[in-house]
Amino acid sequence: MRGTMRYSAPEYFLGKAGTQCSDLYSLAVITYQMLSSSFPYGTKIAQAKSFSAQKKLNYQTLIDDDSELPAWVDDALNKALQIDPLQRYQILSEFIHDLKHPSSSYVSRTKPPLIQRDPVMFWQGISFGLFILLVIQLAK
Repeated sequence: MRGTMRYSAPEYFLGKAGTQCSDLYSLAVITYQMLSSSFPYGTKIAQAKSFSAQKKLNYQTLIDDDSELPAWVDDALNKALQIDPLQRYQILSEFIHDLKHPSSSYVSRTKPPLIQRDPVMFWQGISFGLFILLVIQLAK
């Protein structure tokens, strides 16, 4: 049991019965470990024996400056690895889909670059900036 504690859902440490969400949590831990060679909450998850102690744990994001991992994959893992089982995915297919594609909640929280949102405005801004630089150069 000692080696599997890091893969166990937090509710097991509170003495609660496991559910399908618990299994999805364990699958997400495996996925997280495959991508990072570490665990989302380190070794602290097994030591948190109360819900309040578990709520103090912080998910360790996979995204950093050198990461080639799409941000939505980390977002999907974050949801699957929530301490509260009601905030996790309820079915496996949702988790798999969100690993492959940005979820609608992720897309609504992130803003695409201006060139994608409004290419005309982007190029008008570039043209205006170049015009100002030209006027400054000619004024010298």
